[in-house]
Amino acid sequence: MRWQYRVLISGAMLVSLVLVYNVRAQEPSAKAIMDKVFFRYDGDDSYSKIEMILTDKKGYERKRQLEIYTKDYGKLRKTYVKFTEPADIRGTAFLSIENEGKDNTQYLYLPALGRARRIVSSQKKLRFVNTDFTYEDMQRRRPNVDKHRFLREEACGEGERCAVIESVPKDNSQYTKRISWVDRDKELILRTDFYGRNGRMIKRFQVLSVNKIENIWTAVDMIMEDFTTAHKTELKVKSINYNQGIDDEMFSLRALEKD
Repeated sequence: MRWQYRVLISGAMLVSLVLVYNVRAQEPSAKAIMDKVFFRYDGDDSYSKIEMILTDKKGYERKRQLEIYTKDYGKLRKTYVKFTEPADIRGTAFLSIENEGKDNTQYLYLPALGRARRIVSSQKKLRFVNTDFTYEDMQRRRPNVDKHRFLREEACGEGERCAVIESVPKDNSQYTKRISWVDRDKELILRTDFYGRNGRMIKRFQVLSVNKIENIWTAVDMIMEDFTTAHKTELKVKSINYNQGIDDEMFSLRALEKD
């Protein structure tokens, strides 16, 4: 009888292991999901006009107008941002250049200084021109610099299903982790919660509206909220065009410093 009991126990353990393996095998790879989002086709270049709305804890709003140019060079991207209104920020410009295997090269041009200054690594946690985005937020985050874990799948947006992914940085980041809600059909991140050194959620990025433009799913209304200051920055896309054949000169220091 004893040997029969042992066989029964062993059989039950084997079945349990097979069931666990099958469940895990059916779970999507968090890294694969984030890779699809990062490498999805969103045009070879783009030009957009944006309205930025800054809202403080008392509800007071300030509005800015800006233009954003992007261009892909293989798997790397260059981004140029220029503020056009109001007068107190007009001419302020920003250039971000992705590099293979290392941090982005970033420059900020302030008309009052008349020259561009480079943003060094220690400044990446600072606020970008008094918005709720930091310089680290202003660069795309490559999936291989984080360790990703699939948490669950749940409803999100307008009837969509999102994969909820936890991403813990392998490098030196101002955040201890990010939790993202990914629309796997559109291959877009619809929400990201950012956690600080104390383990508390300190910021949230959320896509409020998505449109299909030139056959590309595009976030057209986004907001970043900083819970430590009760301040938020909303970005509304007024217009966007893809594959415009933007000149490489647009992404140079010479163009950046051209007031």
